[in-house]
Formats: sequence, structure tokens, C-alpha cells
Amino acid sequence: MKKVMLVDDEIFITEGLMSIIDWKALGLEVVQSAENGEEAIRKFKDNPVDIIVTDINMPVKTGLELVQEINEMGKKVKFILLSGYDEFAYAKKAIEYGVENYLLKPVDEEELEVALKKLVDNIAKEKEFINRGLDKTGKLLAFLNGKYDVKEVIGIKDDMYVDFYKEKYTVTNIFINGKKDKEVYININPIVESVFKSQCEVLYQFDGQIIVINSWDKEKTDDEILEEYRELRDLLQTELKYDIFISVGSSVNMIDDLRKSYMVAKKLKKYMLTEGMNRVVNEKMISVIKHKDVKFRDEIEQINKLMIEKNSAALKVYVDEVFENKELTPKNIYDFSIKVVLLMDKVKEEFKVDKKYTRESLSDTIIELCHENTRESIKTFILSELDEFMEVMTQDTIKYSPVVQQIVNTVNERYYEELSLKTLAYQYNINSSYLGQIFNKEVGCSFSDYLNKTKNMKAKELILETNMKINDIAKEVGYTDSSYFYRKFKKFFGVSPSTLREMKNY
Repeated sequence: MKKVMLVDDEIFITEGLMSIIDWKALGLEVVQSAENGEEAIRKFKDNPVDIIVTDINMPVKTGLELVQEINEMGKKVKFILLSGYDEFAYAKKAIEYGVENYLLKPVDEEELEVALKKLVDNIAKEKEFINRGLDKTGKLLAFLNGKYDVKEVIGIKDDMYVDFYKEKYTVTNIFINGKKDKEVYININPIVESVFKSQCEVLYQFDGQIIVINSWDKEKTDDEILEEYRELRDLLQTELKYDIFISVGSSVNMIDDLRKSYMVAKKLKKYMLTEGMNRVVNEKMISVIKHKDVKFRDEIEQINKLMIEKNSAALKVYVDEVFENKELTPKNIYDFSIKVVLLMDKVKEEFKVDKKYTRESLSDTIIELCHENTRESIKTFILSELDEFMEVMTQDTIKYSPVVQQIVNTVNERYYEELSLKTLAYQYNINSSYLGQIFNKEVGCSFSDYLNKTKNMKAKELILETNMKINDIAKEVGYTDSSYFYRKFKKFFGVSPSTLREMKNY
């Protein structure tokens, strides 16, 4: 049974509505009533309903204000608005709020029953649509990401809108820089279908991004496909009032190759960093952009210098200047940002600020960074991280005693060798047990833990900054057993070396 609330400042109207309608026959139950919008909101918070039948013109808070406030809560509620003839001008505003039914007073019994039955049917259809869509979406997304065999796609072809007898297909990524909920999915579907005449599959990812699988006539050129997506962009901007970025994957001739098209679309998505919002791009357009392999050695060195000098103001200005370089590609921007994060980890170790710096783990930070989609949002993210970091850096840092500093320097320089506290103690003519005690006290961990940490930090750097094989990296940092390296690395960072590399290639 779907729950209903009746709202009207005239009690005889709500009582009349309760008696003239056979609510149970419609699969409905009136669970509460209210005399104004404010009272309705208060009762709704305690006991949410599926449908609200409300008058428009009420004291304290109007029906429109009621609709607006419940919409802002993010609650999925169906409304029927009641009004007199002189209030019919409110209808336009009501439609803007998503109200589907608007009835004039005095309320006709049959008309209200028809409206209620329609709402019940719509609720059921939307639930079925979302549930079926999610099931199908999950399978298709798994296939596109290489986790499902094409046979699984063939198995659900009867539920798909893609024409399997066409000879050309594309997968497209649509980024909507705005609201990220089911409402977008429901609203975008008819818009997309109006452009592509239902020859497409729309997959919603619940993160503001839409994937569209299209089937095309083989004569359709890439330029013509691009033009249709420009038309879609214009419609989406008009209807949704949000910034849009569309990346169109390469054309393929077989369903089996949809994954290839998807990977291209996913890769092109990053170009919103350099091309800006409200653009439609394909591989051909991006191919003319010159790709520069920028190492950022000078930039990172300067940032490191400003960090050590604790010059927060100059650091902010310098980082801002780097981001303003319009010649940087999306890869350049992500690479630079990750290098800054790595540098903070390095400086953190050197200055012993790990216990005072409350930033998330490396893996969480990189994941969060890679979810930023615009140049401005990435810059804001990095500057925010630097602000927090420099606030800690400006505080007094702990200094090591000379002998411990020597041990730390040795580990930092010769981490790949078979170092032991006993050997180093002998080298510095000090009792190994005593050295272990003072090392633990000053550094905050045992010698073996510090050595392991240093090895893993260097391994992390090689994973993110080179294309070396993971096994070769293990040997490079002093691990003879690759399996042992994997266990130690995952225990330290919370992610495996291969997963971290995938983050880099996001």
C-alpha cells in the first residue's frame, strides 16, 4: 500500500476527500493530514509518504513551498495540487517543481481517482524501470570494464534498445556537472532517445556520468555522429541547466568491440581539464593536440624548496602559476598533482610530521584526486592539501640526535642493501640494544619498520613515476622475494602495487 497525505487549510475538504475516494481499491492508504505546508513538512519528516494531495493557497506555508522544500530534501514524492481558477497561474511554477498533476477546485471525484491511479502506475513503472535498468546496467558496465564476457550481453539483448543488426557502434561518456541522483537518470532518458530515435542504451553510473551505447547505420560518418551529440549537448544544457562534457568513443563494427570504444571515451573524458565544459570531443579532434611528456623536475624542486622554507604564500602563488599553463594536457595535470602528493609524503617523512598531519592515506588521496574532473577543482584540491600540510610544517619539527640522524640518512641512501641495526651499531661503535631503544624513541618506530617504510615509499614512487615491471621494482628496492614484497606493500599502503598503478592510469 502506498502512503498518502492530504493537506488543506479547510478541514471539511480533507475529510471529504477521505470519504469520497475508495483509497484501498487504488492500493492507497491515507496515513495523515495537515492544515498547512509547515505542519505537513513536520509530519512528513516523522512519517514519509509516497503521494501528497495539497491545496496551493494555504496560510503559514503554501502548497508550492511545501513541494519545493520536500524536493530539496531529495525525497521522491508524487504531488497532486488543488487550486481555484484564480490560482491557475501557479501551474507553470508547479510544473517547474516536477508536479505531475494539477486539479481545479471543486475537485471532481472521477478526475481525482484517475489522477491517483495514474500516479500509482507511474510509481510502479519507475520502480520497475530503475530496478531493471540497474540489473541491466550492472551487466553492461561489467562487460565494458572487461569483467563480463560478450555472451552475457547477448543474453540480455532482448532487454536492450541497441540494434544488434547494425554494423557500426559507439560508446559515449556524458559528464553532467551538477545533480547526481536518480532524478537525472529519469530525466535524461527521454532527451537522449529523442535525439537517437531509441537506437541506444543509456547507462547511469550514479556519479554524475552517463554512458550511452549507440547503434548506427554503416554509412554514418564520425563527423555526423559528432554532430548528433552536439545536438544532444544543446538539449541537455537547455533542459537540465547544468554544464555538460561529452566524449565520443571510436566507431567499432562488432558488439564484441564495444569495450574498445568505451576505453577511448573514458580516456577522452579527461580532456575536459583542458578543453573546458560544454564540449563534445572524439578521438580525431584530440589527436591534433600535441602531447608533451613533462617531468616537472624543476617545478617539484621549487615546491620542495618553498616547503622547506615554510613559505606558504609563495608556494600557493607558484602552484597556481603551474596550473594556469594552458599547454598542459590532462595527463600532465594529473601527473603534476600526483607528484605534489608524493612530495608531501616525502617531506612528511623527513620532517616527522606524520603524526600531526591528518591527511587521508595515499591511496584514498589519489582516488579522491582522480575523481576531480576539472582543472580548477584539481587545483583547489592540491592547494587545500598544501594549506593543511604547510600549517603543520610551520610548527616546530622534531630533530633527531646526531647518531639517529646518521642512521636515518644511511637508510634513506642505502635502503636497497641488506641493512641491519646490529651492523650499523657496530659501524658507529654503539650498543645495538641501546641504539634500537633511542631510534624507536626518536623516530617513533623500530629500525626494521623504518627500513620497510623507506623501501615501500621508494617502491611507490617507482610505481607511479615509471613503467617498470612490479617484479623489477621489488628487486630495485631490495626485495628478493616478489610475493613478500606484495604482502609488505599492501600491508603498509592498504592497496597492492598493481592496484596503485591502476590508480595512476586512471
